[in-house]
Order: sequence, then C-alpha cells, then structure tokens
Amino acid sequence: MLVCGGLFGASSSHAIGTDAGVNISNTATATFSVNGATQTPVNSNTVQIIVDELLDVVVVDANSGPVAVGAGASGAILQFTITNNGNGNEVYRIIAEDDINEGGFNPLLNQLYLESNGLPGLQIGGDTPYLPGSADPLLAEDSTLTLYVQSDMPPGLVQGDNGDIQIRAIAQTIIDATGGLDDPDDPLWPVPGTSYAALGDGGGTAVVGTSADINALLLRSEGRYQVSEAVLSIDKTAVSIVDPFGGNTIVPGSVITYELALRVVGSGIAQAVQVSDVLPAELAYQADTLIVAGVAEDDDFAPAGVDNSGFDEASNTLLIETGDVAGGAAEIVISFDAAIR
Repeated sequence: MLVCGGLFGASSSHAIGTDAGVNISNTATATFSVNGATQTPVNSNTVQIIVDELLDVVVVDANSGPVAVGAGASGAILQFTITNNGNGNEVYRIIAEDDINEGGFNPLLNQLYLESNGLPGLQIGGDTPYLPGSADPLLAEDSTLTLYVQSDMPPGLVQGDNGDIQIRAIAQTIIDATGGLDDPDDPLWPVPGTSYAALGDGGGTAVVGTSADINALLLRSEGRYQVSEAVLSIDKTAVSIVDPFGGNTIVPGSVITYELALRVVGSGIAQAVQVSDVLPAELAYQADTLIVAGVAEDDDFAPAGVDNSGFDEASNTLLIETGDVAGGAAEIVISFDAAIR
C-alpha cells in the first residue's frame, strides 16, 4: 500500500458559531431601592467560559468527472479541495491512498502538490510538493486549500478501466490525542462528540465534529482516473521574445514566438482534431509564420474545402486542423509569431 498526503476541498458551508478560544464573560446586576431611595446596584460574580474548538473538515473531489488517461500514461492529475469548517485554526495531515479499488486498477501515486502560487492548475516548480507529516498545512476556519494528485498509470489497461485515489484530511489534534490515529476505518476511530481537554485552539477543549462520522465521512473523498482509447492534451509556450531593439523586453513592437504541442496517448485514434487559438486584442498575428509539424502553412483558408488551416483576421483566431491522430504518435508542434500592439 502506498500512502502519501496532499490538500484540497471547497464547500459552500461555513464554520459554525463563535471562534474557538473566545473567553465569554457574563455578569448579572441587581438594582433595588430602600424606602423609595435608589441603592447602589449589586453585581454578581463574573462567570467566564472558553469556547471549545469544533474539529470539522470537508474534502471534495474537484474534478468534473473521471479524468481520462491512457494505459501507461504518466503525470495524470486529480484535483481536490479541503475546507476547514470548524471554528478554530487547525493543522491537517493529508493522506492519499492509491490501493482502494475493488475490481478496478490501482494508479501509481507519484507526487502531491499544494496550490501555492495562485495560478489555476498544477504549476511544476510553482506549487509546493507535499509529504504527510512534513509542513502539514495550517488552515484557518473557513479557509480552503487545493491539492493536486499526480499519478502514473500501469500498462495493459483497456478502455473503461477505472482507478481511484482516496484523499482524507485528519486534524492534527486527533492524531496527537489518539497516539497517531489517522484512518477512520480503525475500530478506535473517535465518534463525533469525542472531546480532548485543553487541546483546542485557544486552550479550550477540542471536540470531534460530524465530518468524522463513519457513516458519512465528509473528511475524505475519492477521485477517479478512467482509461480512454485516445486522450488528447495541448500545451502552449512562449519560446522566444524579440523586441524592436534586438533584446528580449516585452514592449509594443516585441514579437513573441508561441509553440503549441499537441499529444495523443492511448490505443485509439483522436478523430478530426482541430486546434483554435483566439489571440487577445493586444496581439497581432504575423503573416507567414504558421508552421505545423515542421511544415510552413499559408495563412488563408482558400480554396474553401481544401485548406482548412489559417488565420481569421475578423476574429483574430488561428485555426489548425490536423485530421486524425493516433495514440502514441509523435507530438505535433504548431508555432507562430505574434507582435504586441
């Protein structure tokens, strides 16, 4: 069994009630009079209580459905979110398991990343690699963190095969109080309402919330890889910049060379592949720079029905048709230049 950790989990619910650690003070006052004369009010003693910390977290599979992969594919990404729905700050240990399938295949868990640079999607070198027990994230109440799960697929899979990854987030307080317990399937797993004196945020009691209920287990979720006969991916890169002065500053008049790398993996064929790239208004396509798989392409669509790749000036859009592409074929590189207006 391969066990690692990572992060995630958005939910529309919010932390419940008063913050953990808040000291609630309450004093009663009595007023009275004697023979019609108002007397000095009398105060009761002050009662102080510290609000306990409720340990509640929600883990969500943030993918729109099964993520398509090919047999033997590497670096396939699942995305999760985790939200601290408790009322205090809490450190969470994030655990990932890749051997939970019954009748499916086991993905080969590679690496977990925590979203850290604010850009959507996994950015290798930008987002933070994560290992459970090392720099476990501290989540404030109502805060959400995104986890990326990067896995490889074993060879020999066929169309429709499924492989799941399970993610769970365990409050560090539970781990500390139970001597290391981090699996809800353990018979000693605490039921909701279990309390740990003086371990809550702010010095009060920590109380296990409903997300730990084994009949619901909102603190864990599963994402799925599904084998497809043909899986297409495309990456866009700015490979060079030449400014009007022969340097590489980004100013009006600078020319940027872009590359699109188109890949198909799997045992099938991606049919009628068409790539479109809508250029923003700030960029002007440079005539006669379109190259597809090492071959220069003209820019127009004439004659109609014969030349199906080119640049449409009205919509500022490049359109490239590559036809059918077999899984495992060499990647198709498309390049062109655009100038900053």
